[in-house]
Amino acid sequence: MEIKEKRIPEQKVAYVPHTDSFSKLPEFIEEVGELIAENNLEAVGYPYGSYDNDLEEYAENHQIFEVGMPIKSFDMGGKPAGRLGKLGLKEVTSHTVLSAIHKGSHKNFNESIKEMVNYAIENQYDIVGPITEIYLPAAPGTAVEDTKTEIQLPVIYMGPKRD
Repeated sequence: MEIKEKRIPEQKVAYVPHTDSFSKLPEFIEEVGELIAENNLEAVGYPYGSYDNDLEEYAENHQIFEVGMPIKSFDMGGKPAGRLGKLGLKEVTSHTVLSAIHKGSHKNFNESIKEMVNYAIENQYDIVGPITEIYLPAAPGTAVEDTKTEIQLPVIYMGPKRD
C-alpha cells in the first residue's frame, strides 16, 4: 500500500452522526444523499465515513462515526456550522493527511489502518484527527476485491525541517 502526504482544501460538508454498526453504511450514505437533496444542497464530492474510536475496542453495533459528503455551499447566517434537522453542516479547514488506497473488502481494513498509523509514527507525524474513509465509486457489478476506499489520516509533521 502506497502512503502519501497530501493537502485537503477547505470544504463544506453535510453529515449525520451515528452510534451504530458499520454494516449499515450503505443505508447511511443513501440517507445523507437524500437529506442533501431534500434541503436543496449540492453534493460536490464522494461520500465519507469518519471515526475516532478504535474499531477493536467497541462492540460492532456501538461504533461512533459520522457519514457525510462535501457540498458546494450552505448559508447559516455567517456561522461556520449548523443543523437542518438531522443533517449537520460544517466547514472543515484545510489540513494535511496521510492518504492511501485500500483495495478490496473491509474485512482486513484494520490492517491498512495499522500500517498507516505505523507509517505516521516511523516518519515523525502526529495524528491530529479522526480517520476518514472516502468511498470511491465503482461500476455496477464490480467485485468486492476490486473496490477502492481512500483512507485519510489527519497529521502534522513533527520531524526535521523540510525544504
